[in-house]
Amino acid sequence: MIETLQVLSGALRDVWRDVWTALVCNLLWLLAVVLIIPAGPATVALFQYTNLLARGEVTDVGDFLRAFRRHFRLGLKWGLLNGFLLFVLAGDAFLTGRLLGDSPAGRYVQGFYLTALLFWTWLQVFALAFLFEQEQPDLRQALRNAASLFGRNILFVSVLGLLTLVTLLAGVVLFMLSGAVGGVLLALIGNHAVRLQLQPFIEQRSIAEE
Repeated sequence: MIETLQVLSGALRDVWRDVWTALVCNLLWLLAVVLIIPAGPATVALFQYTNLLARGEVTDVGDFLRAFRRHFRLGLKWGLLNGFLLFVLAGDAFLTGRLLGDSPAGRYVQGFYLTALLFWTWLQVFALAFLFEQEQPDLRQALRNAASLFGRNILFVSVLGLLTLVTLLAGVVLFMLSGAVGGVLLALIGNHAVRLQLQPFIEQRSIAEE
């Protein structure tokens, strides 16, 4: 519980520390999502920008734009993968409701697909954060690392997910703050969570570099 609060407070602190840049980057990300095709590259860029924030580095909008250009192909690959899976899971949940109606079996199958959708979406927050902690930003390796983290820290991941959901919902109530900086906050939570779990390895790497 303490670790989850540490992650959440660190993410909120980083948003406040660079709130104007966070607002602009979040707006650019939202515009890319609306346009659909650049949504993947913009999401990957958002996670690299917030990775720099989580490391305590000074950032600006240029970091987001440079990451967008540098990882455009990787972002497209991630976007296509997630677009396909989200379409399949959401579509299956919808079709199940139409075919089975309000029967117990229909609700059970719909619940399964919706749970899988939530799990996959939450997994991506950690996978994208892992991209920029690896020696190379390899998507397949990042997904494996995120799945491994889930398996070894299921309580931490579950509690953090619940707190994140509560925070984002509270932000909607409080003057639509989640719309203004929600993407940046979510990416920061993923980066802080991954860096917290990797802290022993990060410290060893810092010692080796010295």
